Amino acid sequence: MESANGKSNCIQRRPEMKNDGDPLKWKAAAELLKGSHLDEVKRMVEEYRRPVVRLGGETLTVSQVAAVATRGAAAITVEVAEAARGGVEASSDWVVESMKRGTDSYGVTTGFGATSYRRTKQGGALQIELIRFLNAGIFGNSTESSHTLPHSATRAAMLVRINTLLQGYSGIRFQILEALTKFLNKDITPLLPLRGTITASGDLVPLSYIAAVLTGRPNAKATGPHNEPLSPAQAFAVAGIETGFFELQPKEGLALVNGTAVGSGLASIVLFETNILVLLSEVTSAVLAEVMQGKPEFTDHLTHKLKHHPGQIEAAAIMEHILDGSSYVKEAQKIHETDPLQKPKQDRYALRTSPQWLGPQIEVIRASTRSIEREINSVNDNPLIDVSRNKALHGGNFQGTPIGVSMDNTRLAIASIGKLVFAQFSELVNDFYNNGLPSNLSGGRNPSLDYGFKGAEIAMAAYCSELQFLANPVTNHVQSAEQHNQDVNSLGLISSRKTAEALEILKLMSSTFLVALCQAIDLRHVEENLKASVKNMVSQVAKKVLTTGSNGELHPSRFCEKELLKVVEREHVFAYIDDPTSDNYPLMQKLRQVLVDQALANGEDEKSLSTSIFHKIGAFEEELKALLPKEVENARSEMENGRPMIGNRIENCRSYPLYKFVRGEAETSFLTGEKDRSPGEEFDKVFSAICDGRLIDPLLDCLKEWDGVPLPI
Repeated sequence: MESANGKSNCIQRRPEMKNDGDPLKWKAAAELLKGSHLDEVKRMVEEYRRPVVRLGGETLTVSQVAAVATRGAAAITVEVAEAARGGVEASSDWVVESMKRGTDSYGVTTGFGATSYRRTKQGGALQIELIRFLNAGIFGNSTESSHTLPHSATRAAMLVRINTLLQGYSGIRFQILEALTKFLNKDITPLLPLRGTITASGDLVPLSYIAAVLTGRPNAKATGPHNEPLSPAQAFAVAGIETGFFELQPKEGLALVNGTAVGSGLASIVLFETNILVLLSEVTSAVLAEVMQGKPEFTDHLTHKLKHHPGQIEAAAIMEHILDGSSYVKEAQKIHETDPLQKPKQDRYALRTSPQWLGPQIEVIRASTRSIEREINSVNDNPLIDVSRNKALHGGNFQGTPIGVSMDNTRLAIASIGKLVFAQFSELVNDFYNNGLPSNLSGGRNPSLDYGFKGAEIAMAAYCSELQFLANPVTNHVQSAEQHNQDVNSLGLISSRKTAEALEILKLMSSTFLVALCQAIDLRHVEENLKASVKNMVSQVAKKVLTTGSNGELHPSRFCEKELLKVVEREHVFAYIDDPTSDNYPLMQKLRQVLVDQALANGEDEKSLSTSIFHKIGAFEEELKALLPKEVENARSEMENGRPMIGNRIENCRSYPLYKFVRGEAETSFLTGEKDRSPGEEFDKVFSAICDGRLIDPLLDCLKEWDGVPLPI
């Protein structure tokens, strides 16, 4: 249909706005959650490592934001789609022309927020004033504490804001977006205040400091590629921007500040790492089952299939894959079969229900990741410039509720993961629960002078307590702001910041737990070698002392050897190994009991000195006390010198890449009270590896053979 002037009255929609059969986008949201979480993590890692991020407005991912934010310009380049130039310039031209025509538009001819009843024809001056009054942050440069937003979060914010503005609904010149891109590619980072935004009309205050650098405000500051302080003029020079500071046209200041980029940018960084850490917790739960001699039955697919939750099903399948064929599991099964009363029928909840515990956290983290990816590809200004309909739309896309809600949910998931890690760690270091490992995972010869991970357990309690506090929601603490115009607000960046804090604590806990697991793996290796040496010596002494009598005749006590070796097999090595022949420790007591029981069953033969088993007990113990301590020390010394009698079982397990990394590339060592090295020094190494992303490949290597399918029922 045409109007009288011959122009069509039909609404001209952009291609992406057409009805594609999914107008509410629920189908699209569901499609993005297809496939395994592991596959999603692999995709994210692959995207993170690409050397170029191409921005077009609609395909930016969380991992790309994290990459630009944390890898730096030396490793990654940002490109903006030239195809977007036309749409961007069209919206900019529309704003200028509409003002010339006298069109009344918010933030162009009006005041801001609750004072939007004011009017002006000085569009450029209005934008200058907008940036000035929003520069209300505090940096605390002259104090010990810093109130500056981390550079990585600022880089993320710039990238996300460019992506939004490229969609052509914001009324800003393309060359400003090119300037921001040059900042990213030259490692120029404006200084933004850490606090001062409620992410309601966007992240107004922090984003205004990016605009301040672009416009050359005297209070604006930036840092360069080597973290050197830069004035706006120096920043432009380093970035190679020769046009001088920007004189903002109508709407351009608003376009720069009226968005959710800081909150969603930081959320992207957080979620990239959180997806990796939840996968790590799945693998470490399986490693815990290995070193604790757990029962792999808890991973059986039928159990989890009947619960129906995909996160739980995948977590169980991953643990099942790690444990399938594990050398530890095979050995533990022998123990459970031969001595079913040695440990409880079922493992405790921190191990047995770990798939049920982690599954919902995986689902929350995946949903939050997709929510933030929608947000970083959204247009979140006000007003929106719809050139096709020749109008400015006044709405509220700047409300960052998806960020606040997603980050609150993610932080709660992080706290739940941390609680599980703490519970698992507590079992591992407690000799009442850890199936024969020493108290505190002490690795030295003298437990009275080696308290192993006792300090670490206290630190873990502190971490966990702080993490549980941080799990409290941010979004229920809204204060009405800006003369009650912003009377509901998302608190998106605040929630992102608190989730970033929670993530750091989870990294501390995961680092500590990984070192503890490797300590437990090595202690199982020590246990196996020392037990073999004890069995060997008990067998030798039994053959020497118990086989024959004083005249060379066969003695009834020769039948005791098998039962004596059963005692050694069943007794936890670390319950006696620091003084293996002590009468106060269970080994000697139980060995003696075997001989006493045999003597009591010896009947009339016990009355004869030549056939008495009682009379052999003293000689047996004396010989054992003379030889066993030396044998044990020799076995331990051989291990320390890299010549163990028995190899480390971990080398035949799918979890080996993780152990190999912690002990190899991270260069951590077996901790004992005999060495000067403290536990914290080792935890620091692994923490740095996690922060640097060096743990990712070993983690994925543990699962490289998994086909994404649980084992058949």
